[in-house]
Amino acid sequence: EENIGNGLFGVEQLAASLNLSRSQTHRKIQSLTDQAPSMYIRKYRLERAKYLLEKGAGRVSDIAYQVGFSSPSYFTKCYTEAFGKTPKGTIK
Repeated sequence: EENIGNGLFGVEQLAASLNLSRSQTHRKIQSLTDQAPSMYIRKYRLERAKYLLEKGAGRVSDIAYQVGFSSPSYFTKCYTEAFGKTPKGTIK
């Protein structure tokens, strides 16, 4: 949660924060979630963005940057794939 806004936070940084190797991190997260760590991080960011959008916490581009996406258009693409609707369709 503390690194959600850091677009550079990825599997390497997650592994370091857990004091595990990248391969150990991959195996553990894969076994717990049935997802690759990078997909787990992306899903977490998208879930957080959905919460913020439903709450009306800002514009789509602002929320995209808040949750660690460096491109609002890429954020929109990922969000639409994950939830079946655009981020603007979620804003209340």
